[in-house]
Amino acid sequence: MKTHALLWNGRAFEKTAGLPVTDRGFRYGMSVFESFPVREGKAAFLEKHLERLRSACATVGFSLPHGVLEKCGDALAGAESGFGRIYVTAGDGAVTENCDACRVLIFVEEREPAAARVYHRGYDLALHAGEHAPVFPGVKTGNYWANLRAFREGVAAHCNEMLLFNEAGHLVSACMANVFIVSERLVKTPDVSTGARAGVVREWAMSRVETAEALITRAEAEAADEIFLTSSWLGIMPAESIGGRKLDRREIATRLLKEYRDENGG
Repeated sequence: MKTHALLWNGRAFEKTAGLPVTDRGFRYGMSVFESFPVREGKAAFLEKHLERLRSACATVGFSLPHGVLEKCGDALAGAESGFGRIYVTAGDGAVTENCDACRVLIFVEEREPAAARVYHRGYDLALHAGEHAPVFPGVKTGNYWANLRAFREGVAAHCNEMLLFNEAGHLVSACMANVFIVSERLVKTPDVSTGARAGVVREWAMSRVETAEALITRAEAEAADEIFLTSSWLGIMPAESIGGRKLDRREIATRLLKEYRDENGG
């Protein structure tokens, strides 16, 4: 797999083989990141992703090196097409020390887009039985193990994604995507108070179709007429089934998918 990795050295981004093992991002999972498709050296919705990264750093108490995010666009210009991430780590130090010497890493990996047949068929969704409790609700952190564990359970059950619910029983998201449900033509997505993340493509979808941010129960999700997922990698992904029940409608997802591809080329 081809990769393109760059680390901020205090003045510019330079090629790197990785982070030092002394970094608290490696040792303790203390990192935040944003991810996006890269096409011919350009990252989709880069400014919006950088805005969310700034917000995430403020939430977790990371001090960003001055001016570093403004350099990311130029640094990505040399990358081949694939899937990119910008990580901000806690840097070196003891667990009790402030995060005032954060590292910033740009990482682009070669990855083939999901095949057209996958969008044509749609995703099979399962519902996770446990409670999802992220360390920082609404923030994409490097501590992604709980999401990946649930995702692997879904794959083992021959599903493409798993829907996650918080301790109150409200829908949060899928393991790697935001979720929209449609019931009686009303479009809903989990309210950010559940721990849902205000993702870039989620925001794009909400700007194209009237959507209510709501507390969605497990029963509501299971009974939905239509469900679709949004993420920076997938764009808009229709659901074929939920909990083994076939979903017969996908009108909104189909329209949004076409509009998204027309606007963003993906």
